Amino acid sequence: MSVTSIIREQAALLWRFLGFFQTPYLRVLHAIIAVLVILQILSSFAMHMLPSGQINPAISSWLATWYHILAGLATVIAGLLLAAYSLTKRGLRYFFPYLWGDTEQLGKDIRASLHFKMVPPRPKGLATAVQGLGLGALLLAVLSGLIWYLLWVNGSPFAELARKTHENLTLLIELYLLGHGGMALLHFFVWQRKSGREAKTQERSDS
Repeated sequence: MSVTSIIREQAALLWRFLGFFQTPYLRVLHAIIAVLVILQILSSFAMHMLPSGQINPAISSWLATWYHILAGLATVIAGLLLAAYSLTKRGLRYFFPYLWGDTEQLGKDIRASLHFKMVPPRPKGLATAVQGLGLGALLLAVLSGLIWYLLWVNGSPFAELARKTHENLTLLIELYLLGHGGMALLHFFVWQRKSGREAKTQERSDS
């Protein structure tokens, strides 16, 4: 099997796996945001602002910076759509139960995780609480970037402070992307192995 075929097969399986937890609309929006965030992180390495606050005229830096700005505006829209959809459908308490002192399910999930047990996503549990933190990190990153852009285009003396604040807040989404993405892939591979074992058991029973 070629590498392309393997990637296509795994992508189809991942889409099916996410379907257990997300609607098609949310899966598409989730995928768009994930790609945008990854590309934003990569493009940031090629960005360079001059001490005067202007974009470095070097072509690579100029292109990377304007791509980052334009794609960042798209990420703001996608992030707000995700927040509106998630909070309208589930409510704040679903993602932040501890703000209401509702920590029973969260405590159970944390104890299970400390014993190295896989914790499935469930209301008011660890996975949804982490999703809530990720949603907050995403909004902080994109909105701080939007604030920097608005201050920068208007020549505000606070633009540089806003840029540095945005860079620091972006670290939150980078950490979340690594942690959440890693755990999601771990759950995906465990599900894949379990499904494979169940299929083989079914084949033996049929024969």
